[in-house]
Amino acid sequence: MLKSEPSRTPYTPTALQLYGAVAVGVLSVSSASVLIRLTPAPANAIAFWRLILTALLLMPVVLRQSPTWLSLRHLKLFTISGLFLALHFIFWIQSLMILPVALSTALVSTHPLLIALYTRIVRKQPFPMRIKIGLASATLGLVILPIGAAWSFHQTAGMVDALLGALFAGLYLMAGKHSRQSLSASQYSFGTYLMSSFLLFLINMFQKHSLGPVNGHVMILYLLMAIIPTLGGHTTFNWLLRFMPAGQVSMAMIGEIPGSAMLAWLILRQMPSWTVWISLIFLTLGIVMTLRSTKEPTPANSDL
Repeated sequence: MLKSEPSRTPYTPTALQLYGAVAVGVLSVSSASVLIRLTPAPANAIAFWRLILTALLLMPVVLRQSPTWLSLRHLKLFTISGLFLALHFIFWIQSLMILPVALSTALVSTHPLLIALYTRIVRKQPFPMRIKIGLASATLGLVILPIGAAWSFHQTAGMVDALLGALFAGLYLMAGKHSRQSLSASQYSFGTYLMSSFLLFLINMFQKHSLGPVNGHVMILYLLMAIIPTLGGHTTFNWLLRFMPAGQVSMAMIGEIPGSAMLAWLILRQMPSWTVWISLIFLTLGIVMTLRSTKEPTPANSDL
């Protein structure tokens, strides 16, 4: 639930407006999986065009701002964040080509669990009981997956790709938390997307892969990915950080799991099996329990 509504100023949205923004953000990010499945192109090409087009759309906003953020230190931060983002997209999109949308999206959304494990193993921070329950629930969800299904090595590879996508998403978020302390949302997004697309271009050239096909139909899908899930989704969540606690925004993003499943059912006619649905329930509960037990961070600068 949202906190009680404060005394409004011309710059304070109403609770209804906040709920509306949450709905827009969730629906927007939920469209990414379906748009990717509709695009007849390899994972590297999809990731490249989605990010480079988003960077170009952000460029007019960034050019109006002071260039003081252009520095060698920030370039290093963009390179690290951009690499993690590029690898996240490569592995997640590969998993989407193999697994049902609902399952791939749920698995790649497990990055809060991986961050929790990182804090326990590396930082030696003890687990609260809710995180223990969350990890147990997510593990149970993964165990249930193969039950009652003719599981194949190909599908197992898709699950590994999705979990690797979650790993790099977690690393990307941790890198972004550090970078956003000195950058606005548009500056950080522009620099990271631009560097990530450059790294994806180099990866494609090294692997001797093309960035095609490039035609009107495919470019429209790329542009929709840039506008709807990237700008309409992630930028909306960045805006919400100014008016809602970060923990509530993170919880709202979990809506991508059922949102993607619903859109995949309506557009792609994908109806997951009963074991996948049960697995999704346990995975989602595990993520929610982990996020609810995370100490509330200080909201990052959400200026555009």
